[in-house]
Amino acid sequence: MPGLYLPTADEFDPSTDDFILEAVSKERQYKHFDLPLSDENREITIDFSEQTEPHRFLPLLGFTDTVRKFVRNSQGIRVPKEKERPIRFAGHADAAYLQAYAEHLNRFYEQALTRDGTTGSVLAYRKGGGTNIHHAKSLFDEIKRRGDCTVITMDISGFFDCLDHMQLRDEIAGLLDVERLDGHHATVWKNVTRYSWVETDDLDKVLGKKRRGHGRICSPKDFVQHVRGRKDGLVRVHDHPFGIPQGTPVSGLYANIYLRSFDREMIAMWNRQGGSYRRYSDDIAVVLPLGAKAHHVVAVVEKMLADFGLAMSVEKMEHADFAGGLLASPKPIQYLGFIFDGRTILIRPSSIGAYCRKMRRGIHAKIVAAKMKKVPSSKIYKREALRRYTHVGKGRNFLKYAYKAADVMSSEEIRQQVKPHMTWFKRCWRKEIAAVYRLG
Repeated sequence: MPGLYLPTADEFDPSTDDFILEAVSKERQYKHFDLPLSDENREITIDFSEQTEPHRFLPLLGFTDTVRKFVRNSQGIRVPKEKERPIRFAGHADAAYLQAYAEHLNRFYEQALTRDGTTGSVLAYRKGGGTNIHHAKSLFDEIKRRGDCTVITMDISGFFDCLDHMQLRDEIAGLLDVERLDGHHATVWKNVTRYSWVETDDLDKVLGKKRRGHGRICSPKDFVQHVRGRKDGLVRVHDHPFGIPQGTPVSGLYANIYLRSFDREMIAMWNRQGGSYRRYSDDIAVVLPLGAKAHHVVAVVEKMLADFGLAMSVEKMEHADFAGGLLASPKPIQYLGFIFDGRTILIRPSSIGAYCRKMRRGIHAKIVAAKMKKVPSSKIYKREALRRYTHVGKGRNFLKYAYKAADVMSSEEIRQQVKPHMTWFKRCWRKEIAAVYRLG
């Protein structure tokens, strides 16, 4: 549930546009340096067994998706904290090419998972595997089945930003059983590791926010003159020996391939101790017989991650003991945005807090825009805001996500958590109207 980001129709959406694996290129309507593909062009197939002319890539577009939350400091005081996720996303033709390539490469990866016996432990960025809701429920169901167990959850720090390029290359070559990458494999690896991009903020500064691109982020003339043609240029190049962009259709698969050996070793290690291992992107969960030492598990995982050039977010480590399926330690376990104590499943309060903050900012922006257009406060339409922040309408939003979680997990408690959302919305609307229009 990355950031609960709610874009406009022509923006890239990091919560749905990342890591697509489909046989036919999906319809993408966000603005980029090229135009969206026609239905006919989206259905064109590529034979990846042959290398013709190497695919020529446009620069990626970049922005930062910021998630604000509250955490407790060393004194136990809740303080605000921002987590920034740099998003780099491909043009329409490039995304279609990368999506088709990811579908091709994924066949090798799925076959390898079956051979490795790891298919049930690698959860993210795979077709038909369900959402984070389903995978969190799977962990909680295992706790209930085991009855007596210790659960440790961990988080890899800066996952995509730290993938070593040479190690990624070697893992892909090992997956394909080749000595070196060539053809499409080399083309994609080179362009995803040493990628170029343009920040949308830089475009705004040079070309202004209200530029006319006729369906593009900017006109072809402006692209040649200002993006590519400027002496200092707007195009930036990622020249570090590590890190891949978040937001391309191959990024998630590359991240999974990178940790293929790690996953295999983790599964074997914890299975020998009567436990289980699962990884959802950068979120790791280990279940062991009751009494396992959490600090020992963390130390082992930390060392293994270091061998792959990765580190753990130690402050995000959680562990809990369960006896007879019920919580037997002070704090419940948290996993993929949910809390479980053996009886009740809840959405994390921080996620609900983030939803309320986004609702307030969204309503504030709408009311400010209305005032600038001299619309009376009583005449501002609520329809779009209701669609974004409540159960009203057909749009995808946090409330729809919460209801889905409640259904999948059979959790009436989750429904109760968000039951007052219309009251929250109305209160927020009244406060922002009063603040922006200075009503007494």
